[in-house]
Amino acid sequence: MPALAPPTRVLIGQHADTDPSLLRAIFQFRRARPLPSCLVPSRRTHLTRARTLLLISGLLLFLAAAGVGLLGWNARAANDRIPKGVTIGGIDVGGKTAAEARAILRRRVAERANRPVKVEVDGRTVELTAREAKVGVAFDGAISRALQSGEKGNFVERGWRELTGGEVKGNEKVAVAVSDRAVSAFVDRIARSVDKPAVDAALAINVESVSVTRSQDGSRLQNPAKLRKQIVRALRKPNSARSFRATVEKVPAAKTTEQVWEATPTVVTVSKSSTTVRVFVRGELVKTYGVAVGSSQYPTPEGQFVVQSMQVDPPWNVPNSEWAGDLAGQTIPGGAPNNPLKARWIGFNGSVGFHGTADIGSLGSAASHGCVRMNPTDVIDLYDRVAIGTPVLVAA
Repeated sequence: MPALAPPTRVLIGQHADTDPSLLRAIFQFRRARPLPSCLVPSRRTHLTRARTLLLISGLLLFLAAAGVGLLGWNARAANDRIPKGVTIGGIDVGGKTAAEARAILRRRVAERANRPVKVEVDGRTVELTAREAKVGVAFDGAISRALQSGEKGNFVERGWRELTGGEVKGNEKVAVAVSDRAVSAFVDRIARSVDKPAVDAALAINVESVSVTRSQDGSRLQNPAKLRKQIVRALRKPNSARSFRATVEKVPAAKTTEQVWEATPTVVTVSKSSTTVRVFVRGELVKTYGVAVGSSQYPTPEGQFVVQSMQVDPPWNVPNSEWAGDLAGQTIPGGAPNNPLKARWIGFNGSVGFHGTADIGSLGSAASHGCVRMNPTDVIDLYDRVAIGTPVLVAA
């Protein structure tokens, strides 16, 4: 086989002296050479591609419209139900209609709200019913607010939340009405049942005996205002505890037996019928005296008095009375022979009092002008046993 000559390589653009006619021949050759039929696009191919694009675009538009419609439908459906995650009074009502939520709340909240309040006091239990307290539970406001909580966001957001089971966190409070007046009346009844005033110790004076009545501590309900607030707060919270314990506190007496004895250890009594004076110290009879009391014309006044004045060798201010004769209105010095007030004066009712007398024979009778006559030695002894303020009882 004869050897083939190597192909001539023409490098266009590498040599400036390339023949222009050769270049034209090469380009004409390339244009004249036909492309394979598979590489030449037909009119049918162009139509197929356009239809495909239209179909895809239409499908996408349909899907988009269907998605928007689905979200809108879910958004409208969500408006009729309380969104998931919302509670009313702590009770889950998410996904429920208003009617369904109301039924649940009546069953679970109203039953608990209508429980009575029980108060343990002084070993017994008293009760306040929900009816007596005029408890009223209102659900409509809470349900309306719960439904409105689902309107957050636009319809796409609401629809997507409904479609995907999303939640709206929130808790609506249930409005509970309570009669403050009814609760106050209930607490007042408790207070009256336990309130007992304290009784102070006091002197009990009789002509022949002296004693002190025992003091008695009282009681009262401790802090009734606080109990009132606790009950109202509990009634307004259906799930709260309804049992309370009221405290009864002691009210000490202002005066005890010992305090009375310390204030009035000595008491003097005068018995007109027996013409006897008695002295008691802390209720014990320590001394008796025979005396003279006022006559029927000038009786010694009866009643309970206290020692008002005390004098040694008292002067006598003679009263302007007919029986005083020429001495009426005069003052006779103490110790003077014509002064009937001997040794001591213990006044207990103005111009009436105990005094010594020179008329010893009158003792044991009703002979004076109202005063209590005593043996001078006895009145001196009595003087040392009493003080200003010592109680004096004069009885028939």
